Amino acid sequence: MNYIESVTKAIAYIEDHLSSEITPEEIAGLAGYSHYHFHRIFQSVTRCSVSEYIRRRRLTHAAYDLFYSDLRIVEIAIKYRFESQEAFTRSFQRMFSITPGQFRKQTDMKDTLFRAMEKKVLDEAGLKHLHFGMTLDPVYITLDRLHLVGMRTQGVNSSEVGRLWSCFKKRAAEIENRCDAESIGYALIELTGVQWEVAYTACATVTHKGRIPEGMVYRTLPSTTYAVFSHRGSLDRLPDTFQYIYHTWLPRSGRTRMNAPELARYDHRYLGPTNEDSEFDIYIPINPVS
Repeated sequence: MNYIESVTKAIAYIEDHLSSEITPEEIAGLAGYSHYHFHRIFQSVTRCSVSEYIRRRRLTHAAYDLFYSDLRIVEIAIKYRFESQEAFTRSFQRMFSITPGQFRKQTDMKDTLFRAMEKKVLDEAGLKHLHFGMTLDPVYITLDRLHLVGMRTQGVNSSEVGRLWSCFKKRAAEIENRCDAESIGYALIELTGVQWEVAYTACATVTHKGRIPEGMVYRTLPSTTYAVFSHRGSLDRLPDTFQYIYHTWLPRSGRTRMNAPELARYDHRYLGPTNEDSEFDIYIPINPVS
């Protein structure tokens, strides 16, 4: 059995026992390795320790319980094996930059929490993608004020997004004052303010607001600093890229995500949604270092 297979089985076991008492030593034994050896294997494959991974998965599930159940905060803390409500609150705030009580009082999801709450579990293909299909360390870029014109849809369903881009490309020539070459396009991804509803805009940059073609929208974004990651491969593996960004890189980076839309930038490297050689960039808005 190779290391990725061992870690995949360990992750599946962890996911089935998040509300049980599990230890790194137990996980290592199930995988057939010593604690020390498996710690190194797991960290090499997932980019975090076994204990850290268990804690993050418990907090992600706890966030769902806070938002969708009537369980008291102390009951959720006990369910996910935290020593006390205070310990749970400290861990929750470190991961989500908000307390459980504040989180529960929200009537809608903020952009800062949307990606971090995704419950997708890493599988074998996802672990391979983590090693070969993305950049692990971002480039930091500050963009001047952006003016965008494009077409918008609700949701990020792949078929809907595909139809949106097809329609946008046919009408892109109608956009006046474009900044970039026609081969460059942007996607603007943001929450609408209605719980989990996401708006997706296929767009192009323009120098300033001019005539907006019928059926299109105009958006402007202030000057913002972004952490830029490259995604390689088909769009099927895109959730794994976001999983790494929000569950591994962001908590470790010391940076905080700005409550602003994400951007994706497509250029000549993008070869289509199913092409394994395709590549594009993801822009995560981050707050300035304090």
